[in-house]
Amino acid sequence: MLLTDYFRALIFDWRKKRAIREAQRSADLYRKKFLVLVHQGRPVCVSMQGVKQLIRQKRFHGLTAEKARQIAIYEATPSNSRPCS
Repeated sequence: MLLTDYFRALIFDWRKKRAIREAQRSADLYRKKFLVLVHQGRPVCVSMQGVKQLIRQKRFHGLTAEKARQIAIYEATPSNSRPCS
């Protein structure tokens, strides 16, 4: 039991790091805010516009955009330098 909990935590941390990296890269590329939220037990990267759209589609019951920002694991904002395309 203890070993399985350790592996679950290890996988969750790996997914969290990957989602944070994806959020920061997307924020720099698309010049939008991105959040890392836990959805169905997994960390996912969602833009603020995507969060608002999911709220309108009733996917997140009882959640507002401000509440999503408060409970987010990570909030990625665009950096000042723009990437070369």
